[in-house]
Amino acid sequence: MLLVEVAVNGDLRPGEYLVARRHARWLMRPADLSRLRIAIGTDEAVTVEGERFIALPPAISAGFDSARQRLELNVPTDFFEGQKLSASNDRLPPTEGALAAFLNYDVSLNYQRGLNGSGFVETGMSDDWGLLATTMGFGQGLGTGDVVRLESYYLRDDLSGLARFVVGDTVTAAPDWSRQVRFGGVRFGTDFSLQPNLITFPTPSFAGRTAVPSNVELLVNNASRYQGQVDQGPFSINQAPLVTGAGEVTIVLQDALGVERRVRTSYYVSPRLLARGLAAWSLEAGAERQDYGIRSFAYRNPFVAGTYRRGIADWLTADGRAELSKDVRMAGAGVTMVWAPVGEFGLVVAGSQGGDGRGGMYRLFYSRVSPAWNVAVSYQRASRRFDQLGIDRDQDRIAKQMQASAGVSLGGGSVALTWTDLRYGDGNGAKIASANYSLSLGSRAFLNLYAIRSDLRDAGHQTLFGLGLTLPLGQRSSGYVQADRRNQLAELRQTPPMEGGWGYRLSAGTGDSDRQQAEARWRGDVGEVSLEVARQGSEEGVRMLASGGLLIAGGGIRPTRRIEGGLGVVEVPGHANVRIYQENRLITRTNSNGIAIIPDLRPYEANRLSLAPSDLPLDTQMPDDRMIVVPRYRGAVAARFSIERRNPATVIVTMANGQPVEPGAHVMASDGSQLFVGQQGEIFLPDFKPGTTLKIDIGQGECQVTLPAAKAGETLPRIGPVVCHHGDAR
Repeated sequence: MLLVEVAVNGDLRPGEYLVARRHARWLMRPADLSRLRIAIGTDEAVTVEGERFIALPPAISAGFDSARQRLELNVPTDFFEGQKLSASNDRLPPTEGALAAFLNYDVSLNYQRGLNGSGFVETGMSDDWGLLATTMGFGQGLGTGDVVRLESYYLRDDLSGLARFVVGDTVTAAPDWSRQVRFGGVRFGTDFSLQPNLITFPTPSFAGRTAVPSNVELLVNNASRYQGQVDQGPFSINQAPLVTGAGEVTIVLQDALGVERRVRTSYYVSPRLLARGLAAWSLEAGAERQDYGIRSFAYRNPFVAGTYRRGIADWLTADGRAELSKDVRMAGAGVTMVWAPVGEFGLVVAGSQGGDGRGGMYRLFYSRVSPAWNVAVSYQRASRRFDQLGIDRDQDRIAKQMQASAGVSLGGGSVALTWTDLRYGDGNGAKIASANYSLSLGSRAFLNLYAIRSDLRDAGHQTLFGLGLTLPLGQRSSGYVQADRRNQLAELRQTPPMEGGWGYRLSAGTGDSDRQQAEARWRGDVGEVSLEVARQGSEEGVRMLASGGLLIAGGGIRPTRRIEGGLGVVEVPGHANVRIYQENRLITRTNSNGIAIIPDLRPYEANRLSLAPSDLPLDTQMPDDRMIVVPRYRGAVAARFSIERRNPATVIVTMANGQPVEPGAHVMASDGSQLFVGQQGEIFLPDFKPGTTLKIDIGQGECQVTLPAAKAGETLPRIGPVVCHHGDAR
């Protein structure tokens, strides 16, 4: 037996390997073959001196370099184990949260023949145990005292099961062929938003093989989506981040010599499908909400309902829903399938039993999406007696609905056509057709031409032709003009910067919309305020809008913008006006206490926060100026940047003869740090402390110096020259 190096197809592998030679054939241990990703059957296994070996087959040629003690193997790609590559979709554990309470508000004051106002308030409390929140609206006119409760609920997420539990006011999780209904009660079901990077629809695997280690890149419609490295042999790329619809994937392989090989293949994926074996479900029980936004506590028609979807195959997904209440019993099922490259097909059938008797509904759809063109057609028909939750009157019931759309890309522009034919149970309905042509005029303007034909029961036939022109005028500014035979509009606007500042909007219209308007908007760390003045005909009015929030966390009350997603409490202790970035975008600055609030972090995703080191004093140091936080839904996380005070200094050291110590000499400080002498005997000390002893290796032994105190008030002091004495002399 020999202990040797191993090279595979010219690539030297790390480590040493125990090999043996019997009857002119080389033998290797199974564990070593696995390390090299070489797959060989165990039929020719033998035992040599107590070790189990497998003989290399004749197809694997082997040569031995005795001078370097190296076994050189030439392995065909068929003998390598396959490698599975994939874009990361691992679940990110949430950052440890903190107890927080918040309040959001939106207030509107209007003056037109009198003063009136209205508003919206949301209060909530969150921690790792979940979220407790309530919302309410108030006032149509000052002094009326009208307050309406909108929603109150408790929410808790189960990350391991990707499920969300809600008690209180919520909305049913109905499929797209059913109706979403507001209700009060309990809802428990799957929520894939708890793992945002999870790809729920089936995606194809892309396979290849390479004879030598190579870089691999995956291009989707010529845009890079994945990069990695592969060893010799077969490989596959799974869970690739594809663009939905039809597309083309190019696998680019490049070896160490720069030799490139490309393999192209087509695909079709649909977000309407679930991956094989993946399921989503929802269970609901409660009572339908009535007069939402008008009455605080109005519920009727207790019910139970459930929805279930499952990926049967990579090309087929089935779903079903059932609803049961005193007023209605409904059940339906559907299938969605992909037939590549033709497109997506779907069929839904449902039946109900209600107070008016039995009814039925069916729906068919087809769609195909590609970079060059797309088309979609759907048709839904329901009998007059078909019933389900949320239908109280005939005008709520869709008796017939047909929709069709098509679009094509024309280089710098695109054309889109749509058709809708909608009829309700009471006979009301609408037919609308539209055509739209969009064109990019270089980087300076965008042109939109459109035509709309409508047939409404009460308004009759109407045909409208028009155009719109958008002019980008800067990073945050744009102009817009729009004209048709009934209206003309011109608008100029500038949005406030994300980190805070001013914006405005000026608009003027003629025709049916004879209106002039001017608005100023301010965005700050504590909220947003806008003031709007408008005139329409002979009427004039003024409106002021204000929105913002209050956050109670970490023992303090802090005003902030509206709290929409996760909450980030950024701390840079003792340092004010430090720029804070979110995903490399300037988002805010720390206040006088070194604290900044970020109210819109993305829940359950990696949010990359950073600060500007140049905003800190020169005598500070931090382990890292970046961090990643993963908040829960509307949960608060602390993002604390550790700042350490340092006292850097430069000491100039000379020998007893006055000559500077030679550059490059090694220095050992009494605190254990190791330094080196620079030019002219200079030694830079990252954290200067008087009394520190430096031992300097000067080639013929050591000399030693004890650092004196620096002059008071110096930020980057230069100390010395000080003399380095041999031995313990001072």
